[in-house]
Amino acid sequence: MTARPARSLGPALAVLSGVLLAAELCLTRLLSVVLWYHFAFFAISIALFGLSLAALTVHFTAARIPERDTERWLAFGALATAGGILIVDVAFCNVTPDWFGGQLGAFTSLTGKLGLLFLIGALPFFAGGFVISLALTRYAPFAGRLYAWDLLGAALGAVGTIGLLSWLGAPGALALLGAGAALSGLAFAPRITLVRVSGLGTAAAIGVVVASGGGPFTLHVAKGIEVERASAEVMKWNAFSLVTVLPYTGFRGWGISPRYGGEIPEQKTLVIDMNAMTPLVRFDGDLARVEFVTHDLSAFVYRVAPASGRSLVIGAGGGKDVLAALTSGSRHVTAVEVNPLIAHGVMRGSHREFVGDLYGRSDVTLVIEDGRSFVRRTSERYDIVQLSMVDTSAASAAGAYALTENALYTVEAFDDFMSVLEPKGLLSVSSVSLPDLWVGARLAAIAREALGRRGLSAKERLVVIETPWLGAPHARMYTLLVAPGGFEPERVQRAISETAALGFSLAFVPGAEVVAGTAEREWIARIAKGEDEAALAAQLRGLALDVSATTDDRPFFFYQNRLRDLPVALTSSMPVHLFGNGLVLLAKIALVAVAAVLVLLVVPWWFGRRSLPSGQGSVARDLGYAGGIGLGFMLVELGMLHRLSPHLGDPTFALGVILVALLVGSAFGSRWLSTRGARVTRGVLAMVVLASLITVLLLPPMTELSRAWSPPLRASLFAAWVFVLGLVMGVPLPAALSAIGRRAPGRVAWFWAINGGTSVLGSVLATLIALEFGATAALLAGASAYAGVVLLAPRVLRVDAQ
Repeated sequence: MTARPARSLGPALAVLSGVLLAAELCLTRLLSVVLWYHFAFFAISIALFGLSLAALTVHFTAARIPERDTERWLAFGALATAGGILIVDVAFCNVTPDWFGGQLGAFTSLTGKLGLLFLIGALPFFAGGFVISLALTRYAPFAGRLYAWDLLGAALGAVGTIGLLSWLGAPGALALLGAGAALSGLAFAPRITLVRVSGLGTAAAIGVVVASGGGPFTLHVAKGIEVERASAEVMKWNAFSLVTVLPYTGFRGWGISPRYGGEIPEQKTLVIDMNAMTPLVRFDGDLARVEFVTHDLSAFVYRVAPASGRSLVIGAGGGKDVLAALTSGSRHVTAVEVNPLIAHGVMRGSHREFVGDLYGRSDVTLVIEDGRSFVRRTSERYDIVQLSMVDTSAASAAGAYALTENALYTVEAFDDFMSVLEPKGLLSVSSVSLPDLWVGARLAAIAREALGRRGLSAKERLVVIETPWLGAPHARMYTLLVAPGGFEPERVQRAISETAALGFSLAFVPGAEVVAGTAEREWIARIAKGEDEAALAAQLRGLALDVSATTDDRPFFFYQNRLRDLPVALTSSMPVHLFGNGLVLLAKIALVAVAAVLVLLVVPWWFGRRSLPSGQGSVARDLGYAGGIGLGFMLVELGMLHRLSPHLGDPTFALGVILVALLVGSAFGSRWLSTRGARVTRGVLAMVVLASLITVLLLPPMTELSRAWSPPLRASLFAAWVFVLGLVMGVPLPAALSAIGRRAPGRVAWFWAINGGTSVLGSVLATLIALEFGATAALLAGASAYAGVVLLAPRVLRVDAQ
């Protein structure tokens, strides 16, 4: 008979589980700074396989660990987790530039050295996974209670991550989490002197180092650049990003007119995650001295509609677009910026004097909020709504599973922006096309669809202007102007004449012949003028790049691969850049995930063939159940995350709502429903399928109903809904663990390993499905996985299964 676990085991598991989840999220943030965005996804996927490998290790070794030594192994596993976190932290903060090659291509190529870093990243997850797996294996009949503690701790870790990142940054937060793991060892084995001394000593040493400035837990290299040599004036973290201000580097503008020969004042560089940037322009209050900003293509809208009354700038950043609006004659500008560290920490903080307290002016209103959230609830109307280069390649705390979503570039977003325009108002959107990334064409497709939903034709309401980006001939900057009320002849003429005067190029203007140029320019015109929707859709499907309109259900604006390219992506080398080319890396992650799951299946079978018949019940059914739960849980969770991120605002906020509500709900379900017997669990599984399908049906009307609500009210609505989902989703796994622990205890760790491996595979599949078919399809796939589990449940959940 299995001994009852110590009362301290549950809280100890909660602490360790919270540490592991928080470490995963902090590592995502750190990797987004140190490496390229998509590599955060790759590295975290590999790291999380450490959890499954640990369960596999327990499968082979648990029988050799005497029951009386369980506490000792759990405690030292927690201490090993602490050591692993510290090793990972030091390794990623102190890699030398030669690991990256010193040029752009090296950031986006898988090298042997980067592969080694990724394997190092698995160390703490292997150690922590060993502890959790051993605890659940040794005390499987009590899985409901222990799993509830595990989930509750994970939820608290998700909540705490946001505060830790803002307080200490990713490196310091990881170090402190190492201390937390060390202290959890005390709860696992409070009577063992060596554990007490080691745990307290490790935690105290880490605390001293972090308090004294970080030491080895300080970032030294990011994107192959030595941070110290960059001479950063400011370097601060929060849950959104690492914000760095660098000295003047000669930046002139995104798409400055080639004919501009006037003065350009000093501009410092505000960099987000050492990659995406926004300029800080020296400003003394004299708008005439910053007149150069009106010569940039991003400000072209003010050439078409000069002296506009009220302007709304989405993603105000360093204030360049705000200056352009004021200099062009706007009487009042509303500047919306989602990152408070940029708005308050830099613009109204460290560099307030440099920028002339731009956001403190009486004719500027600063709003700290997601742009779409603001336009949905405001009653104001604007002559111009402007989005200029509002995109980053940063993985937020939502991080590794949020691949190139951008909630500002969807059909629904454009409709939101147009809804706050005056009758003659203009929407201006600027972004950049690169080789294998047609941003201009996709912007035109989004605008066409948004106008079409209002019963309006695009060909009289779009103007598209282009110019080389930063002077590079193969990168084109596009500014798309949308006039829902139609372009008046004088505005069309003004657009043509100003384009010629500034040395830009016309990509599309209503009623005007455009000089043939790039293939993308020709497609922009075709999208804008096309009369037959079905014929245009068929033509777009034939393109190598997917430039179809992105929606809130499929908000991957910078992803332009097609699933049909998956076989080629599996074998192709890494592209020069990953914008629009994420499939090349994602395909390789999927291959690794499939291979890892096969290893988790084959290795125990091969080395334990003789012992497989031991215990009752079918091994295949048990493992199929574990895999179905792993796939289903992640497909539903990430389907919800992808679907609700555009509605809730920023990915970090969406993560907090969805992940925490789901984990807390699952903890309650595990604790109070998983022990009610097989019949209840089978009913709960059917409810998971039904709830997932109801979610698919109700999400569109729920998001429409709450679109004008305040962010906290929207969050409360969906947190309640996700909590209910979690309540039923948290039951099937511990119920099966308890049953298998009674009839086939030697199979528990293997069951846990398969569940963990398929969970990582499920995260990859959820992303692939959402990229190609949308988040709703991912939710339906999750419901299908749970439906398969329903068929297996009657035999798996029986204690005397044959």
